[in-house]
Amino acid sequence: MKPRYVLRSASLAAFAALAACSGGNDEAANRESVLLSSAPAAGSSAFLVSGDPAGSFGEAFIGSDGNGIMLIENDDLRPAAAYYEVTGNAARRVPAADAALQTSLVAGSATPVNVKPITLAELAGSYAAINRDNAVTNFTLSAEGVISAGASSCRVNGNIRSASTIAGALPLIITLSGCGADDGDYRGYAVKAGEYAPAALRMVGVNRASFIDMLAFR
Repeated sequence: MKPRYVLRSASLAAFAALAACSGGNDEAANRESVLLSSAPAAGSSAFLVSGDPAGSFGEAFIGSDGNGIMLIENDDLRPAAAYYEVTGNAARRVPAADAALQTSLVAGSATPVNVKPITLAELAGSYAAINRDNAVTNFTLSAEGVISAGASSCRVNGNIRSASTIAGALPLIITLSGCGADDGDYRGYAVKAGEYAPAALRMVGVNRASFIDMLAFR
């Protein structure tokens, strides 16, 4: 199963390990909660899923500690929902569902995502990135992992760290501003894989309210 991409939308999505979130009322917690009858294996993989109204395709990045995140894609190959705090057979979902969900990975459908080892030094440079809602932003990435906004009205700042529990995925923390509904702070990963070409980098992240999926081009 090979992921498919279009330049005007970052078609799949991936994933970020987040610190546990708390708060909110019981109804909200139930809508955010997802029961995974089978959990993604450690590493990077793509698979079919059942039980989520957002779609039937998923991709996950799970660390050696068992924590990570996966995204659900709709029939138009657009990212529609993200599961985060994926730990064992439990997860949270953004956006929250209308009711508590039980999601299953279709047996035998999982295939590895061919992630490539990356370093901050090789990633350093100037980029133009497009988010899942087609918002475009420009930024530079230093060899130390600092992300600095460019001249675009949608601005991204933050950093990428050099160590990770997921092969080929480096943790990132970024802030979007001037990007409309996407504005906010996100935790996620910077990933490089052959499936993302001609993009040089994929940046994904989540917060309690939303998620991002950017393809970045040099």
